[in-house]
Amino acid sequence: MNMTLEELFDNVPENFARMEFPNHLATDSRDVEKGGAFVALEGEKTDGHNYIPQAVSNGAGLVIVRKGKNPGGLSVPVIELENPERDLASIASRKLKAHDLKDIIGITGSVGKTTTRAALQKVLSPRFNVHAPERSFNTLIGCTATIMAMPKETEILILEFGANKPGEISELTEYFPPSIAILTAVAPVHLEGFGTVEGVLNEKMRITNSANLRKIIFNNDNEYLSEAFKYYVNSMGVGEHKDSDFVISHDTSEYTLPAMSFVLAYRITQEIARFTVNIWGKHNAVPLSLASAVAHELDIPLQESAESLRDFEALTGRGRVIILDEGRKFVVDDAYNANPASMRASLETFARVKCAGKVAVLGEMRELGTNAAMYHAELAPLLEGIDTVILVGEIWREALKGDYVYAEDWRKALEVLKGIDGWQGLLVKGSNSIGLSNIIREIAE
Repeated sequence: MNMTLEELFDNVPENFARMEFPNHLATDSRDVEKGGAFVALEGEKTDGHNYIPQAVSNGAGLVIVRKGKNPGGLSVPVIELENPERDLASIASRKLKAHDLKDIIGITGSVGKTTTRAALQKVLSPRFNVHAPERSFNTLIGCTATIMAMPKETEILILEFGANKPGEISELTEYFPPSIAILTAVAPVHLEGFGTVEGVLNEKMRITNSANLRKIIFNNDNEYLSEAFKYYVNSMGVGEHKDSDFVISHDTSEYTLPAMSFVLAYRITQEIARFTVNIWGKHNAVPLSLASAVAHELDIPLQESAESLRDFEALTGRGRVIILDEGRKFVVDDAYNANPASMRASLETFARVKCAGKVAVLGEMRELGTNAAMYHAELAPLLEGIDTVILVGEIWREALKGDYVYAEDWRKALEVLKGIDGWQGLLVKGSNSIGLSNIIREIAE
């Protein structure tokens, strides 16, 4: 059975919420769930149409292809679309309009989106039926997949909005307009696409064009966002600055593993709660507080959020602390991604940890454009208190000269690491494409 998008809509009932469409979409044939849909997308390096047989073999119950690229002879239905990514987004958008949601929460920013999303899901779930992406599904097709998997009883939908070039946040906002927007930070990320940090700011601010927007929650410690929202009447700032609506206070200068502690106060009413959470780094107080501020907007007291987050666990690659050798060693798994802001924050936390034998494996920060070497060089002072620094990638070699160990890839870095005796603390951080997560897996095993 082959169908176009128009024929698909012609064959569904008026109540789009009852549309019989697979509730799982996958763009990777390895991620297909039995009975779900496989969407064949054409990328820069590979073409999903080449993996249709594998998707069907893995259990796909529906295959969606670009018009004219139907391989034929399949045992499952095929839908041909002019533009699969945008046509499916239109389907998801219509599903949203047919679903009576209390709120759609959109999260964007250069860093901290996924941690904020996970914390928000944690604090809202005791009160509401919450649906959120399983992973960092922050693209158009990723948000579409999240919405197609949304149960009928969902009251609050959480989406991550990512972008690496102009226009992407506007597109996501148009298809899936949030009623509450969270802006985590603006930093020098994806500069190959945006050119400047101001370009990043302009793109992230597009989320405020949502037709349904009623509230903005933002990181008031970020200089770009604090200036941008100075005169927004429907916004609330979160941060250490005393003019924030929700003020973060840290009561210790020394970081004690594995927990991070801070106090959050709502300045208007002086409501206060202490948060103690098993997560790496003082900087993570911001995403946890952003989540708590949104919960407060939905009538959840700060203390209730603090209780909900007490057993919150950092996600893989995002500040997860692994304790080894019965507490004699620890590994910080911060290997999912890296940019100047997140790298600086993680290194500052590492500096505050008191232990003998500190080792850092730092992968280069990619997609920083022509000033990449400068952003790497600026981190040099933060490396001074670390016993052994292993730098992975050519940008580091260009940016820093000194008593460092240089490695061309994660395998070489792992080889060097295995030859180091007596370390107690290990920090692993770098851009995801470098593969430093392999080091975490090897060391943890």
